[in-house]
Amino acid sequence: MFHYAFSYNEMNFETTGFGLACHLGVLANIPSIGIGKNLHHVDGLTQSKVKHLFEAKENSSKDVFTLIGDSGSNLGAAMRSTQGQGSVKPIFISVGHRISLASAIEIVKFSCKYRVPEPIRQADIRSKDFLRKHGLI
Repeated sequence: MFHYAFSYNEMNFETTGFGLACHLGVLANIPSIGIGKNLHHVDGLTQSKVKHLFEAKENSSKDVFTLIGDSGSNLGAAMRSTQGQGSVKPIFISVGHRISLASAIEIVKFSCKYRVPEPIRQADIRSKDFLRKHGLI
C-alpha cells in the first residue's frame, strides 16, 4: 500500500518554498501534498484571478490550472474538484515532499468525492465530533 500525507491549511504557497506540507513530509519521510480551499495573494496570484480562469467560457471544460506566479515560478495548481460547469470554487494543490505536481493532482482527483479530498473531509468531521462530545464547540 502506498502511503502519503495531506496537509490542509490556507494556501500561502510559501515564499520560502518550504511550507507545512514539505515540513510534514520531511519529518515523516513520506510523500506529502498541500491542500487548501483559500488562496492568499502571493506572487501576483489572487483568489479572484483564479476564479476568473474557471469562469471563462473557453475554460469551461478544464478542471485543473497550473498556477504560475508573476515571477514565473510554478506555485502549484487550482482544481475544480466537484463536477458541473457551475462549479467555480477550486481547491489549491501544492507539492510537499517527494512528489511531483502531476502525481499530487492525480492523487487528489482520486481522493475527492466532495470538494476536499476524503481523508481531509473525514478528519474534519471526526475532529468536530470529538470537540462537540467534549463541549469544546
